[in-house]
Amino acid sequence: MKITIYQQIDEFIEPHIWIGIVAYQIGWYIRLKLKSSGINYSWKTIVEKMKSQQLSLISVNKKEDEKIYAKLITRPSVDQQSIYDALKFKPRPFVRKTKVVPQL
Repeated sequence: MKITIYQQIDEFIEPHIWIGIVAYQIGWYIRLKLKSSGINYSWKTIVEKMKSQQLSLISVNKKEDEKIYAKLITRPSVDQQSIYDALKFKPRPFVRKTKVVPQL
């Protein structure tokens, strides 16, 4: 994993280093959990397999000064499902959510 810091002001460098360390630890933990379930992918492979699942947010204006929002998420592929199962994550935290919001 390569970490590049573009900040030149000292007070901004330290947070970038900490974020890099936390990101590395999260990636390491995910790979460890997957390996314990028999999935031995590199981080690049995990990202490639997971990025095809899409979330869409649709908004529609109503006549009565209201806006309707709908969230939709695609079904996971077989590879994505196996990753979710190994990590004990919900593959689709919601199937469809709709909310009506009054406009100001």
